[in-house]
Amino acid sequence: MINSQLVQRISSLPPLPQTVTEIEKAYADPNVDVKKVAAIVEKDPMVVADLLKLLNSAFYGLRKEITSVEQAVALLGMKSVKDMVINLSLRNMLRTNLSPYGISSEEFAKISEFQSMFAQRYMKAVNPGKVERIRLLALLQEIGKIVIADELLREGEDAPFKAELEAGWEIREIERNYIDATTAEVSAAMLRHWEFDPKMADLIQWADIPNQADGDAKEEAWVLRLAAEAVGVRQPLGEKSRKRTLNLALKAGLPDEPIEGIFHDLSERWNA
Repeated sequence: MINSQLVQRISSLPPLPQTVTEIEKAYADPNVDVKKVAAIVEKDPMVVADLLKLLNSAFYGLRKEITSVEQAVALLGMKSVKDMVINLSLRNMLRTNLSPYGISSEEFAKISEFQSMFAQRYMKAVNPGKVERIRLLALLQEIGKIVIADELLREGEDAPFKAELEAGWEIREIERNYIDATTAEVSAAMLRHWEFDPKMADLIQWADIPNQADGDAKEEAWVLRLAAEAVGVRQPLGEKSRKRTLNLALKAGLPDEPIEGIFHDLSERWNA
């Protein structure tokens, strides 16, 4: 249960950026075209700059430079660009100091992107029909860390929190000890506050306890959990993370074979 102070903090979050509401509305229109989506994104110069910087980075490894939003939509598709724009818009709105977690804003963005890549690659191996939905879920599942870090800094508890994290304590236990909630719970509460699809919030919250998720949600909850373990704030894509991810896959009754290849490929990209 999220404590009352954190509930108040979430309820006072600013409304969704106009870019997010407009692009969601446009995507729901079956007649929307590339130019319309590009025009919506181009209203926010900061998102445009971040989007083009991301797409032209080594992370995506595209052979041709992307120089416009319209070109990005045409190349990657509306759904991919929509998901990236939502993620970038929310991060820009909530820019904060993530030092309690021992990471910078840039490192946090990289972790989110790699969690999404891991989730997409793994879901493609186990259930290709769910790849598109898992992309945005994985991009947003760590967003609660922004609010948690801000709360820790406000209360002056950032140093002891970081010390316990560096000592190797389980991150969800540390979060519960300090704020009575985990990242997944706070992320889900934020999405509910912004009135995202309730299923998205539920799936992210289930990632803490995927074995207890309802029916069809269990598979997606487990994949989100695996992505969070594989590319966490501590030792992302490291050997300990690899072993934990493999053990969790076995516990979930999911195939572990794809994990080795995904770790190898993403580790090369991480260090590029």
